[in-house]
Amino acid sequence: MTIDRSEESEDDPILSKFLSFLAQDMEKNPQYLQPISRETLQRVRSLVGDVDIDLDAPLSDEDE
Repeated sequence: MTIDRSEESEDDPILSKFLSFLAQDMEKNPQYLQPISRETLQRVRSLVGDVDIDLDAPLSDEDE
């Protein structure tokens, strides 16, 4: 399953900084990267495989 947003909103500076931090950390410490096991992937798919997500739907008050 992939999520594709055809219309991108303007860049989120906080998200950009966080992603840059992750990229730098992965470059500095590749020894900590681990592949996801097949069993874990199958478990995740069994939990969320049939969940439909509308990325454009507004959040409810309790989700914000």
